[in-house]
Amino acid sequence: MAEALCPRCGSDKLWKAGRNTKGKQLLLCRHCLTRFLVEQDIITQSFEGSEPVSNLPHRIISFSSKEPSNDLSFICSEDVASHRLSSVEKRLNPLPSYNRELGAEMHQQKSTTTTFQDRIIEQNLKGELVTFMFYLTKLNLDRKTVYERARNIDALVKNGADLGSPDSILAVLATNERWRSGTKKNLLLSYKSYAKWKKISLSDIELPKFGKTTLQPYVPTEGQIDQLIAGSGWKTGAFLQLLKETGARTKEAASLKWSDIDAANHTVTIRNPAKNGLPRQIHVSEKCIDMLNKQPRTGDYLFGKDPERIRKRMRANFHWARGHIAAKTANKDLMMIHLHTFRHFFATKLYLQTRDIRYVQNKMGHRSITSTTIYENSEPNQDVETFMVKAVTSREEAEKLIALGYEFHYRTADRVDLFRKKVTGLD
Repeated sequence: MAEALCPRCGSDKLWKAGRNTKGKQLLLCRHCLTRFLVEQDIITQSFEGSEPVSNLPHRIISFSSKEPSNDLSFICSEDVASHRLSSVEKRLNPLPSYNRELGAEMHQQKSTTTTFQDRIIEQNLKGELVTFMFYLTKLNLDRKTVYERARNIDALVKNGADLGSPDSILAVLATNERWRSGTKKNLLLSYKSYAKWKKISLSDIELPKFGKTTLQPYVPTEGQIDQLIAGSGWKTGAFLQLLKETGARTKEAASLKWSDIDAANHTVTIRNPAKNGLPRQIHVSEKCIDMLNKQPRTGDYLFGKDPERIRKRMRANFHWARGHIAAKTANKDLMMIHLHTFRHFFATKLYLQTRDIRYVQNKMGHRSITSTTIYENSEPNQDVETFMVKAVTSREEAEKLIALGYEFHYRTADRVDLFRKKVTGLD
């Protein structure tokens, strides 16, 4: 390319710009963005009304640009897409708009919404967020928490906040009406982590207190839950049945191992709870055990060796099955059911059966009773048997409960016996 020169400005700073329909090399001038054609062997020819080819720069036979040339003119003016090609010269298709730093003139003429400086700021923010995520990972935070805090920082910046100014953060939180109180609380918590990492002092600033808005969860009927399980595949159906009978979070269910399943005693043990929850053991039905035993034993994990990948796949499969069943049955209420709704269903049904909020807290793995009390106000939208449950640790207590009409239910992992008595007439 060193021998070729641009026919417009004479520059030797050239790019390869593809080939024409005959396979001949096209070049692009970096200086004036003129695109022209190059051929190895050129015979000097002259045409009527045109400059002789010998007057052209070495190895240049034609060129095109946005503006017509005053120095050179050509007879042929076919479009390059035509099959009637000239043996010597061809007018090339218009040059696409190359948005490059070297094309300064075209870059100034073309109006863009993102300036070069904005792109630099965006790239710097991405690099800073990656470093921030690495800092949070070293604090042994859950990966989901790490990603959520990084997204919150990015959301603050996109809404006009200056990360170096706490006053700017507070102004954005105060003026944004689209965010709920709980969302603002999470955004402020994420910025506290960012400020601690960047060593930005917040001691002299009075931070607002955002209360978390607690919404009553939607609880479907058991018939709707069973309809979704039956309409899903054999693997997704087993996953949903497990969520229904254990109230486990999706991450907890995807992380289960074969050693956590006790088929003889019909129990499932959650040893690695998510969201700083408590380990727990839950009784399941024989149907659930049979569905789990149909899973292929290819490793230690029940559904697959990569829990995060399994969780995403199960969510995608469930969403597809839910949409298909909702459309087939014309039941729009099914679209209100999510994977976490199975956990709400389990807690509501368990409370209606026992009326013991502490017992529900234990089975849900909640560290705080506050997280469990929302199920006290749940409406009984399903036909369930209701029981009173008592826990005993001695023979004397057990005998007293049996005398009152209680019957033995099962023994927990910490060797606590649970007795229950069916009751009627509950509101």
